[in-house]
Amino acid sequence: MNKHAEPALLGGPKVRDKPYPSYNPIGEEEIKRAHAVLETGMLSGFVGRGNDQFYGGPAVRELEQTFCERFSVKHAVSMNSATSALHAAVVAAGIGPGDEVLVPPYTMSASATAIALAGATPVFVDIEADTFCIEPAKAEAALTPNTRGIMTVNLFGMASDLSTLRNLCDEKKLTLIEDNAQAPAAQFGNHFTGTLGDIGVFSLNRHKTMQVGEGGVAVTNDPHLAERLHLIRNHGEAVIADTGQTEHDDIIGCNYRLTEMQAAMAVPQLNRLDELNGHRIEMAEKLNVRLSTIEFLKTPAIRANCSHVYYLYPMLYDEGQLGISRDTFVAAMKAEGVHASNYTYPVHLMPLFIKDNRNHGSCPVTEDIEFNRIVVTNICRPPLGDSEIDEFVHAVEKITVAAPALLQWQNSQDS
Repeated sequence: MNKHAEPALLGGPKVRDKPYPSYNPIGEEEIKRAHAVLETGMLSGFVGRGNDQFYGGPAVRELEQTFCERFSVKHAVSMNSATSALHAAVVAAGIGPGDEVLVPPYTMSASATAIALAGATPVFVDIEADTFCIEPAKAEAALTPNTRGIMTVNLFGMASDLSTLRNLCDEKKLTLIEDNAQAPAAQFGNHFTGTLGDIGVFSLNRHKTMQVGEGGVAVTNDPHLAERLHLIRNHGEAVIADTGQTEHDDIIGCNYRLTEMQAAMAVPQLNRLDELNGHRIEMAEKLNVRLSTIEFLKTPAIRANCSHVYYLYPMLYDEGQLGISRDTFVAAMKAEGVHASNYTYPVHLMPLFIKDNRNHGSCPVTEDIEFNRIVVTNICRPPLGDSEIDEFVHAVEKITVAAPALLQWQNSQDS
């Protein structure tokens, strides 16, 4: 490969001229289990009444038991999405109107909207500049008498500073919720991410490491929270009326139930999690080595005594080293046919939360990273391999050589 070839953005040949194959970790066991459910004709085992079917069918219960065993937790409650599970977690904690929950703005919007759906107020707290997770010291500074919880997000596959957050929540009597959608089986010391919070939420969405289309699982070691999660999942107000108990009569339940087919497919996905993570880790480690001499790209930081499972591969871009903007670099990479992008629009600046411009500048680390520095790629996922790493590095090398010409292009776009 000729790194001196003209970049594709300026009319040169592309490094890659075909789309990436889709992510499809569904194997024979998943298909076999889905067929077995179809043959029973029972696609859901739930009934919204206070009887044995309140807790779902055999596949749902098997999935939840498998989650408990895999992550050494006492309770797992499956739901139809991780968004549903996040909302249920907030409500299960007794958080509602007048309450505040601290949350990072660098996340998918559901982390914040789950709080708003419960009637509470998301309070955005800036992130660590290297791990992109909520900054504990800033979280402590943001506490008010109305703060009832912290929702931390283990972003890109990296753990938050969970011990510090856990200690802060214990000291202030707050609920700690982990949005662990992107970091299944990542470790913080001797613990799995998702298990140090009062409630941890995993995702089974089509883009996640384990996927069955849609789905989520909330885990907890607290039986009180577990029962409330069950009630929120499945029309709990009707169950309370059936049983006559009033301990949880503040709950309005939803239909957040997972189907038997999804649950049946999720069991082998969970059993293959080490394999699915292992591919990403192996690819990421190769990419780390290949990019180690590229001065303008900083490879992912890994917190001490933690592991990274690389749902995405995040890099920090240094414009001063290459001389072109991050946006020009990303545009040039895309033109080469390789995957590179920024991450997401910061949630605190979305129209729903901006509220008369008051959030502008409130999270400067997040804003600088998103608008100037972050570059992510998804090429570490199966079934991609060494050739995709070669292509990615080749594209970086082409752009490095062509930086002066790309700067001229950039200036022409700005004029």
